[in-house]
Amino acid sequence: MLELETLLAFGLGAGLMALAPVVAAVAGKDSKITGAVSGTGRSITKQGLKIGLVVANKTSSAVKGISRGLAEVGESFTDVLAEAKADLAQPGKAAK
Repeated sequence: MLELETLLAFGLGAGLMALAPVVAAVAGKDSKITGAVSGTGRSITKQGLKIGLVVANKTSSAVKGISRGLAEVGESFTDVLAEAKADLAQPGKAAK
């Protein structure tokens, strides 16, 4: 459902966020590299999540549209079936 690029972006961002505490322990909590790793990881993860949410929303809308269409087809079929049964129930009507 989600595209490969989205999953990769999310995974890379999440990996950088998970790596941030290790970098902070090695380089120091207030170092530039710690801030860069943490900020970049957060940004990439957020972008991946936003893309995933958009894709999920569009997919959900499409599925709902298809579902409504199928429900209408089902209703139409039920109506035609009821008419066919009514026609057969009338004496003197041949199957056409």
